[in-house]
Amino acid sequence: MADKARGLSERIDARRRRAMVRELQVWLLKERDEDLGELAAGFLLDFVLDLAGPDLYNAALTDAAKAFREHADIVEAEIASLTQDTFKPREAEE
Repeated sequence: MADKARGLSERIDARRRRAMVRELQVWLLKERDEDLGELAAGFLLDFVLDLAGPDLYNAALTDAAKAFREHADIVEAEIASLTQDTFKPREAEE
């Protein structure tokens, strides 16, 4: 199951990935005075995504499960509000 989190880089839209690589290049130049080429920055992005991918994936699953439980509670409350009283026979008159 953890393999689903691996290879995140390949699952990112090519245009978005290029933008991420550019942002990484800008950050490295500004913050670390390191001028990485596009290829090297792409490899760095892949490395970071592979390294952090499983943790990010697990966090997303936890968030999704929490959201699902919250919505399930709302649906359950809505269903409970629709519940009608059941038939109660009158007590036999003596």
